[in-house]
Amino acid sequence: MQDLADADLALIHALQIAPRAPWALLGAVLGADPVTVARRWQRLSAAGEAWITGYGSAALMRRTSLALVAVSCLPGRLPEITAQILDDPHAVTVEHTTGSCDLLLTVWTTGLADLSDYLVGRLSRLPGITATRTTMVTDVYAEGSSWRVGVLDAAARDRLRRAALTRASGLGELRTVDRPLALALGRDGRVPYSELAVAAGITAATARRRVARMLDDGVLTIRCELARYASHRPVSATLWANVPPGELAATAAAIASRPEVRLCAAVAGTQNLIVTVWLSALADLQRLEISLSARFPGLSIAERAIVLRHHKLMGRVLDEAGRAVRAVDMDIWHPPTGRPPTVARP
Repeated sequence: MQDLADADLALIHALQIAPRAPWALLGAVLGADPVTVARRWQRLSAAGEAWITGYGSAALMRRTSLALVAVSCLPGRLPEITAQILDDPHAVTVEHTTGSCDLLLTVWTTGLADLSDYLVGRLSRLPGITATRTTMVTDVYAEGSSWRVGVLDAAARDRLRRAALTRASGLGELRTVDRPLALALGRDGRVPYSELAVAAGITAATARRRVARMLDDGVLTIRCELARYASHRPVSATLWANVPPGELAATAAAIASRPEVRLCAAVAGTQNLIVTVWLSALADLQRLEISLSARFPGLSIAERAIVLRHHKLMGRVLDEAGRAVRAVDMDIWHPPTGRPPTVARP
């Protein structure tokens, strides 16, 4: 595996800021011909070294049920269990980890009843699983869409931010009629509006308006991702921590702003804060813990898990090097066990 060229990392950084920016703008910001920039992206995407995906925003996560599920397996059954979980639409991220469990799943459902159905009707029925431990996410302060490669200068970043500016109120709802658009963007966050129109059975102009509304309402996130080895941060780890309740919001917000943080979320469980980081080396994990303890004296780290392999990352199945192989629809509205969806009574 070779490091990505500087021009590739610059393009990825630009797309992290403005994932659907026109090639003309990207070329102008990067000082390259738009056709060359488009071809560079096509090469990166075809190789699975970078990809763009759309999904429900952190605001939507707060209004649905997002959980981290630690799974323990019988010896020798891990590969089989992992393979069976990969295509589950609700298991949006699947990690093989060290620590107290074998797999760490990010499970996303529309509500607590569906989460129960997934845990009881799906996971518990897989032969070889010996235990699961579920931690509910109650608030999200940072997630993967806010992480940056960090190679563009301030002028380039500002120009791209202006192009990508939305109101992002976070007060809207992802309407049923917009779900096909969200799922199509999950497969390819730069899919043309003409193809989105076909997926949703609408016109391209209507598709453009609906996507703009979802972004403005803050219910849709589109992010550019890359294979972790190419990020110069090949080590991923998750920390479970306790923070005094009165200090939780301020502490989480401060930690979320750190450049190595990929996820920072308040949780309901034995601990009340989870932090996922990407680091340059294993030794950086201890340095990070020292830094956090010095900055936040009330914080205590209770558990840590190092990711041995990402099998799936936010709907994208990865190979052993962390390159994208295929997309699995993050259809959180799909009944976890095939039962009919719950119908709200008037």
